[in-house]
Amino acid sequence: MLDVQRNRGAKHREEIDFTRKLMWGHMIFGAVVITLFLFHELFRWFAGALVWYAASLVAMYGFMGQRWYCRWLLALVFLAATGAGLFFINRVYPGISASRTVLLPTAFLPLWVGLANVTYVLGALVMMFNARVRRAGNTGFMLW
Repeated sequence: MLDVQRNRGAKHREEIDFTRKLMWGHMIFGAVVITLFLFHELFRWFAGALVWYAASLVAMYGFMGQRWYCRWLLALVFLAATGAGLFFINRVYPGISASRTVLLPTAFLPLWVGLANVTYVLGALVMMFNARVRRAGNTGFMLW
């Protein structure tokens, strides 16, 4: 029994390694996005990003546990982050006053929000259409 458990993912080792890196990248980059909202003192967006991050971790946990629909759910969560980022850049950012004293300058906002948008669109496309990610999700894996 232990031999079966140890060699369960050996067949798709390359796919699992790639998907692990993708998941760790999301966990790190998502935490950076949340921290940047906090440093810009945008507390409502900080709280919204926390909720989004928690939802993405739940979908990620289901995906790693061989639930096929969680791969699509995680891709939708990534696209939701992109939609929220586009809304932020087009509607919220123009109304922010630059005279406030914050930890990071306001001019830095469009740069990192735009980078996050591009990153999460690419992440959603990889989650939806990459065969390696699909095979890793069908096999099941852990982050370590």
